[in-house]
Amino acid sequence: MPIERTPVTAVSEVASAGEHFPFGVEYQASLLKLLAQDGSFASAVMPYLQPSYFENEVYGWAFSRMQEYRQQYENVPSLRLVCEYTRSLDVRAREFFRLTLERVLEADLSAEHWLRDTVIDFIKRHMFVMAFHESRAFFNSGNVESSYRSMYQAMDKIFHTQWETIDRSFFFEELPQRMSHRMGADAYADAVPTGIPELDNILAGGLRKGEMGVWIAYPKRGKSTLLVNHGAQAVRRGDFKVLHYVLEGSRKMVENRYDAVFAQEEYSRIKDGSLSLESWQRLQYEYQSYRAKLIIRGLTERWTYSVADLQEEIRELKQRYDWQPDALVVDYGDLLRARESHLHTEVEVQRAAFRDLKTLANRGYALWTASQAQRPKEDLETSTEVLQSRKIADCYDKVRVADFLGTINQTQEERQAKQARLFAELYRDNQAGQVILVYADFARMTIASAGAFSGNLPIGAVAGVAPVVPLGYVRPPNPIQQRAPI
Repeated sequence: MPIERTPVTAVSEVASAGEHFPFGVEYQASLLKLLAQDGSFASAVMPYLQPSYFENEVYGWAFSRMQEYRQQYENVPSLRLVCEYTRSLDVRAREFFRLTLERVLEADLSAEHWLRDTVIDFIKRHMFVMAFHESRAFFNSGNVESSYRSMYQAMDKIFHTQWETIDRSFFFEELPQRMSHRMGADAYADAVPTGIPELDNILAGGLRKGEMGVWIAYPKRGKSTLLVNHGAQAVRRGDFKVLHYVLEGSRKMVENRYDAVFAQEEYSRIKDGSLSLESWQRLQYEYQSYRAKLIIRGLTERWTYSVADLQEEIRELKQRYDWQPDALVVDYGDLLRARESHLHTEVEVQRAAFRDLKTLANRGYALWTASQAQRPKEDLETSTEVLQSRKIADCYDKVRVADFLGTINQTQEERQAKQARLFAELYRDNQAGQVILVYADFARMTIASAGAFSGNLPIGAVAGVAPVVPLGYVRPPNPIQQRAPI
């Protein structure tokens, strides 16, 4: 059953006639085909579009026929049916119109999501133009309060104008489709691996597209390092495209960390460029096979970034470079602001920001992020107690939407021994509540499977690393019995 979509947020009217879509005739042909194939999408946007927006005369004519049909029958005609309208044309134009519309039937819809996003952006821009004229009229008449209120309300509408997917199925009728999909689908195709076997087993191969995973830790316990390793392993083990957002620190620092992980060289050597020739050649050779697999985006110019800024980066990458990520790394979620402007307390802001992140993941991305834990009363350097998500800073409610919740645990003794404990507390789709011992070498920005670093060292690892032996472990209570389920 095709995906249905709710209408666009109401707008007053679109800008003046005579303007065109921001892209050429090939884009407009694909848009016309999409309108004809997706009735819910067409119903949402057609009231805000005009035939004059199409540069091609035939496309504008076809759009007018679709509008007339929709007004009369409350439905959108197929392109084949629109072709039938050409019979009423003058014999000299009939064949030209018919052949042009036949080519629309073959238009490319591989960038369907981008088409939808650009139409939304087009409508938003027109909303802004209309609001600007209205606000300016108030301002010029001396009514500053009405001018401010008009623009503020319009910007709020613009900010929240987006598509919302209606997630619906006719369960009993769709059994054949479900079984066909299950039998034909690769169960691991959308699983983005972490490279830590024990964790990937819990995640049934890795974090799935559409899921959000959150790591919680005390300060300086490796949140950013673990997120970098997730990004690196998604590329190295799964050949996935990764978009890494930097909200704290700098893009250059994160680049250094990725180089340290891939090269298995000390971070300090990466920073000052003192790699050995062998490491440099190995790194250069490996990176050739990962071209266009990792993009790092710094968002550190201000403290008011929201998920809308993350979405804008995805949209620009698609539009300018035809690049679409599979996995997103957001370092880290606590630094995002909510899209809603009326929220004031930090609890409200963070709750909304994490829900926005989950909404972003729902669009088909495996999303990893992190959050701070409350300042502890006990001595972190010696306590072996396993951190649990209920000790998250600000409010637990903000991560109720997460599909995976885990914590990073490490004492001073463990840090010196290059080990840490990951507590996979909850995963919606499998049994969790497990402590995983990992190798944690912050000099090389590496958090990996403990087994991989005991005995047989991977290429690039430093010889002489002792086998990882657990130093301390306190079994946490069953998380299901400790709190209400998410």
